[in-house]
Amino acid sequence: MTPKVLYYVLFLITLPDIEAKEHLIHRIVFEKEVNCLYHAKMFNQHKDPWVQKPNCVAVESHYSYPEVRIPLRKPEFMK
Repeated sequence: MTPKVLYYVLFLITLPDIEAKEHLIHRIVFEKEVNCLYHAKMFNQHKDPWVQKPNCVAVESHYSYPEVRIPLRKPEFMK
C-alpha cells in the first residue's frame, strides 16, 4: 500500500513583460499550510485571480516513486 502524502499547492500567476500578452502560471508546492499561506499573502494571491478558486488547498497524493531495479551483470559464460 502506498503512503498518502499531504501537500499544499499555490498557483502563482505572473506577467513577465508588461508589453506582452503572455502570462506565466507557476505551481509551487509546500509541505506546511502556514508557509503556503504566508507566500500567498506576500504575493496577494489568496485566490486564483482568473477562476477565483482558493489557493493553498490541501492535496492528497497517493503517488509513490517507482522502484528502479538494478540490472544484474551477465554471468561469465554468457559474455
